Amino acid sequence: MKKFSLSEYNRQMKILWFAMLAVSLFALGFTALGARSYSISEFVVLGVSLFLSFIINQHTVNIPGTQTKFSVKELMIFWGIIWLGAPGGILLSASGMLAQLDTKGRNINHKLFNVFSNIGATLAAADVFYLFLQNKAGFLQNAVGDDQVGTVQFITAICLMALTHYLVNSLIYSIFISFQGDYSISEILKENAGWKAIGYLLLTAATVLMHYVFVYFGIAFGLVLLPVIVTGHLAYQLHNRRLAQKTREISEASRIHLATVEVLATAIDARDQVGIGHVRRVQIYATGIGKTLNLSENEIDALRTGALLHDIGKLAVPDHILNKPGRLTPAETEKTKVHASVGAAILEKVGFACPVVPTVKYHHETWDGSGYPEGLQGAEIPLTARILAVADAYDTLRGARPYRTAISRDESRRILLNEAGKQFDPQIVDVFLRNLRRFETEVEEQGFAYAFGADEKSGNQLISQIRGDNNYVDQIKRANREVFTLYELAREFSSSLNLQETLELFAGKIADFVPFDTCTIYLLDETNEFAKVVYAEGKNHTVLKNKRIKVGDGATGYVLEKRQAVQNINPKLDFPASQFKFVEEYSAMASLPLITEEKLIGAVSLYSCELLGYQEEHLRLLETVTRIAADAITKSIQHTETETRALTDPMTGLPNARSLQMHFEKEVARASRSGSSFQVLMLDLDGFKAVNDTFGHKVGDAMLKGVSAVMSEQLRDYDFLARYAGDEFVAIVPETDEIAVRELCDRIEKAVIGFELPVGEDRFACVGVSLGAASYPRNGESFDQVVIAADKAMYVVKGIRKQRRTKDLEKNNSFSVQNPINPTIIETRIIPPPAAKYKKIENHSQSQTPDEGFIVELDESHIISSAIN
Repeated sequence: MKKFSLSEYNRQMKILWFAMLAVSLFALGFTALGARSYSISEFVVLGVSLFLSFIINQHTVNIPGTQTKFSVKELMIFWGIIWLGAPGGILLSASGMLAQLDTKGRNINHKLFNVFSNIGATLAAADVFYLFLQNKAGFLQNAVGDDQVGTVQFITAICLMALTHYLVNSLIYSIFISFQGDYSISEILKENAGWKAIGYLLLTAATVLMHYVFVYFGIAFGLVLLPVIVTGHLAYQLHNRRLAQKTREISEASRIHLATVEVLATAIDARDQVGIGHVRRVQIYATGIGKTLNLSENEIDALRTGALLHDIGKLAVPDHILNKPGRLTPAETEKTKVHASVGAAILEKVGFACPVVPTVKYHHETWDGSGYPEGLQGAEIPLTARILAVADAYDTLRGARPYRTAISRDESRRILLNEAGKQFDPQIVDVFLRNLRRFETEVEEQGFAYAFGADEKSGNQLISQIRGDNNYVDQIKRANREVFTLYELAREFSSSLNLQETLELFAGKIADFVPFDTCTIYLLDETNEFAKVVYAEGKNHTVLKNKRIKVGDGATGYVLEKRQAVQNINPKLDFPASQFKFVEEYSAMASLPLITEEKLIGAVSLYSCELLGYQEEHLRLLETVTRIAADAITKSIQHTETETRALTDPMTGLPNARSLQMHFEKEVARASRSGSSFQVLMLDLDGFKAVNDTFGHKVGDAMLKGVSAVMSEQLRDYDFLARYAGDEFVAIVPETDEIAVRELCDRIEKAVIGFELPVGEDRFACVGVSLGAASYPRNGESFDQVVIAADKAMYVVKGIRKQRRTKDLEKNNSFSVQNPINPTIIETRIIPPPAAKYKKIENHSQSQTPDEGFIVELDESHIISSAIN
């Protein structure tokens, strides 16, 4: 019962409340004066009557099939007025009303007002009753009792008494309610006139019948009724207590049932990375729409239960589909559609009394008939399923999913409006949006408001901090997210063969599981004595990249030596004193070895500035990820080695012809984008055959390696040199004009001539080089065209030089060749051999052809022979 207070009443209501209090006090004073004339027997009758009234008035009789209530209270009041006079009726009225004060209902001040108004109505009814008998029947006693009064006059007096009580009581109540300002007195009287008037007619008939029963059997009949009423009351109270107990048990069982359903449904939704409030919000929306549409209680129950269980069929959908962050494939989309039919099949086994099964089964049908599972459209779709579809869609839009962030309220409303008449029933969408503010208020009051911030993300980091107070939904979501992330990890690793991409993917997947500020990945070198940071991410990554450690040194070195993980040791152990400044930022570290097929290949170390320490759960997840990653890294290394062998000349270590062609295509694409050109040089060793023939193939192989290194030193880092075939090499030189190319050719020629390969004591083997150049796209647009142009230019000049060789040797001094098209003169010299090295250097010359490019050449006849003794 609420505390007594009139603060909620306005001034008019307070005045009327106190006025009725004054009337009641007057009536009770009148009763006290009248009761003094009672005899002992009348006091006994009054006492018994008050006792019975107190008991009986705790019950109200409802007429089955109607809204009519038969009040025993008024029956006792009218009987008291007849047998005990006005004082008895007033006392019975007060007793009956006080008996109802402890029942549930309005607050105490409302109940007291009803007591006052009923006492006032009883006083007025008693006065009308006896005034009529005095005037029409000449009856002058204080109470009728069993005195003989004309039947017509008596029944008429009873009717007037009942009518007066009804009118006065109704009028006072209507005036009091009208003071609230919502309704007029006439509206209130009209609203309450129907069934209440019928109740008073039944009450009048019961009063007449009861009076004549007592006249026939005498007042002692009340003593017979006393044990019957008391026994009936006690039996009823006992029944009520048992019924209340059973009701509580049933309510508790129902609560547990619904709570179990809700928990299981939420757990199922957690597999889909859905938060804890989804099914409850959908339930509030769906039942709210149903009540607004005045659906039956049976249909409301179907919405209430169906909202909790609408996604139970997702048990038949694989986790990797539910948690997929990207767009589903057509096959995956078809697989998700089975959840509606599977959910209905599961629920059919329960045997719900309300239409839960069709609600769940058809909540993905669409208004235009394009939905599933049966393609129903319009009114063919059960109303409860149409309602659930709107409620579920709105809440799904508002929440974050693995494949997108949460959608705003306004955008979600716009989507529903756009889909009304296509996906959704337009009437239901209209009702939902008109009442959305009310529904959302209820959602907030029940503690299921939408959470933004961390929950709005799609879950890039699986575990940011392992805590013991995480709710079960978060734990289920993490477990399923872990399964999916590992599945994605294995799938993505299997498709990645590039080592750098694999390492980058590895670090990214670690971030999905475990927080870090810096991540370093080490790989062992060929000696297995040192490890180098091949990938670093996060803070200080530029400082740590290419960092080299010895196995056994520091925390990571210990991990490499012992092949076991470490955690929560001092991060300073991994860094030299010179780097302690930025190491101070780190508060925790963990390091794990990378092992595949019992072979150690490296380690991964994590450093955190925020965590106080990495926990066992972090280490467990890291071990799982590193085990998968180690296999992928090994596969990438093997692929890189295989690719290198396939694209590298084993003799010189330079790229081979296949690699040359691939690089040429890259340069073509770059030149096409930028509108630039690049040069292709053909380099042919002169005298290499003589070296092979004279000193053997081992010396020839060594010559190729040495000359390759010499030519590479003359090129820039971004230039490209490949062994094309035999003693032929090709260089691709981007962003270079012809003058720079001539200078480059001159440097290469001098460097090759200056290279001496020892073949014994005071014996050396040397070669020369002929160079030809062609430009892309001027001399060709394909690889073959440009290479042939450079090669052809070189051999044209070779022919010219051979014709002039005799003349050139006779002159043995400076000469020049003039380009017939371009007057540019390219000067060359004959460099005499140093006598100390016993080598002979033949002449060399430069020439340029008009269309094929230009060359720098040493005639093959100039082979440098070591002194042969």
